[in-house]
Amino acid sequence: MVSQNSSASGSSSQSRLSGSVLKCYHNEVAPLRVVRHNGPRLGMKFYACAYWPKETCGFFSWVDDVNLIQDMQFQILDEDITIADLENEVKMLKEENENLEDQLAEVGIECNERRLMMEREADDKRKTYALLLSW
Repeated sequence: MVSQNSSASGSSSQSRLSGSVLKCYHNEVAPLRVVRHNGPRLGMKFYACAYWPKETCGFFSWVDDVNLIQDMQFQILDEDITIADLENEVKMLKEENENLEDQLAEVGIECNERRLMMEREADDKRKTYALLLSW
C-alpha cells in the first residue's frame, strides 16, 4: 500500500534495505514516522526521506510495504538456497551417471572379451571333435 501521493514506490526501497535500516535516495537513514493528521491513515507508520518535508528526495514507504519486501527477500533467499542445493545435486547425479556409463562400458568390453574367449573355446572343441571323428 504505497501512497498515491508519493513519487517513489515500495519496489525501489528493496535496494534501499540494509539489515533492518532503511535508507532514502540521499543514502541517509529514513526515519520511521507516524501519520498524525486526522483521517483513515491516522496512526499508520511510514518511512520517508531523511530531509522530509523540506528537501525530500521522494522516498516513501509504508511499514507494511517494507515488511512485505523483507518477507519477499527472505523467500527469494530461501529459493536461491534451494536452487543452489538442486544444482549441486544435479552436478553430483551427472558425475554418478558418468561413472555408471564408464562402468557399463567396462562391463561391455569384459562381456565381449569373454564371448570371444568362449567362441574360441567352442571352436577349439569343434575342431577337436572333428579331428577325433575323422580318424
